[in-house]
Amino acid sequence: MNPKTSHPGGSPVEAARAMSHEEGFVFLDSALPSKNSLSLLASKPDLVLRGRDWDALECELEKRYRSKDGSGHPEGAAIGWVGYDGDFHFSFYERLHIYSHAAKEWTVRPKEFQAHPLPGDFVAPDFKPLLGKNEFLRMVAMAKEFIAAGDIYQVCLSHPFIATAGVDPWAFYEMLRTHSPAPESAFLNCGNLQIASASPESFLSISGRHIETRPIKGTRPRNPDESGDRLSSQELMTSEKEIAELVMITDLERNDLGRVCRYGSVQVLELLKLERYEQVFHLASTICGELRPDVSHVSALRECFPGGSISGAPKKRAMEIIAALEPHPRGIYTGAIGYFGFNGDSRFSIAIRTAFFESNHCHFHVGAGIVADSIAEMEWQETWHKAEGLLRSARACAGPQR
Repeated sequence: MNPKTSHPGGSPVEAARAMSHEEGFVFLDSALPSKNSLSLLASKPDLVLRGRDWDALECELEKRYRSKDGSGHPEGAAIGWVGYDGDFHFSFYERLHIYSHAAKEWTVRPKEFQAHPLPGDFVAPDFKPLLGKNEFLRMVAMAKEFIAAGDIYQVCLSHPFIATAGVDPWAFYEMLRTHSPAPESAFLNCGNLQIASASPESFLSISGRHIETRPIKGTRPRNPDESGDRLSSQELMTSEKEIAELVMITDLERNDLGRVCRYGSVQVLELLKLERYEQVFHLASTICGELRPDVSHVSALRECFPGGSISGAPKKRAMEIIAALEPHPRGIYTGAIGYFGFNGDSRFSIAIRTAFFESNHCHFHVGAGIVADSIAEMEWQETWHKAEGLLRSARACAGPQR
């Protein structure tokens, strides 16, 4: 197929495909668009800040804010990621291309772009777990000892997969958004690092002074048979273990928001909502509040970081136990991906169901929440259910793409 000129009425993914190899390209996607969702594209940033100097990030944002009330669309933004250990990478863009899924049109359009077919003839990444099953089971057993001793109530334990990267990162992302569509999807080209994310979980959504978080806990696999699928969802919704996990994390997140919000403004909008995704079911809650006048968006993210659903409760002690038990660093996994808009609108996802391409390798992590009555074998299986979308996307990358 020969490249052809595509006018601005093209889809976000067509525009993103054409721009995907540009310097500093970012695509905050909505592979499961809702009536209020936007897709944001940008490239060629005028500034990149990386490291741990949060004061420098705050100072640069203050220079660029056009408003702080969250009104309108974010015409400019600092877009990037925060790693689990607190390091960050943010690129600053004065112009964004914005697609409204409600209106099915561009509100800020890219110029005409060349529509490109996906390059073909890839070798599918052959992902292998870096942690064996028995090692993971031992890790779960040790976590349960900490729980029995009263150190923690819950902890999220993870393990990584790795493969030689024989595939174009953007092509992998297109397969990922097809096989595992998610509302918080993203692709970031950070030079020596590319990120392909199909996260189902919103970490923080801030508009002006209003802040929301949507923790997810509990997982059951989807079933191709309708009755089996219904049974799987009912099993999740009636599981005492899964319900207890989400209630515990909802309370943790309510307390986190309480540290940055006006007294009395924090409330739970939704509790134990069933959510359906291509590979799995999840349970989710929504907690919201109003930020205090002295709390910036950067401060709110730092105070609430990392998310409780991917660390544990109490959070500080759970993170200490994660550091002691997990033999491989998490990197960006379970950190955050998103933006600080120059209009006072900020949005970040939890970096799960996310693959990272660097140094000719591709890797991702998957995890499970461990509580007192966890069955180690079932937690191991849960991590593989969560990996399925990424593994299926890797298999789909083999051969020519059309």
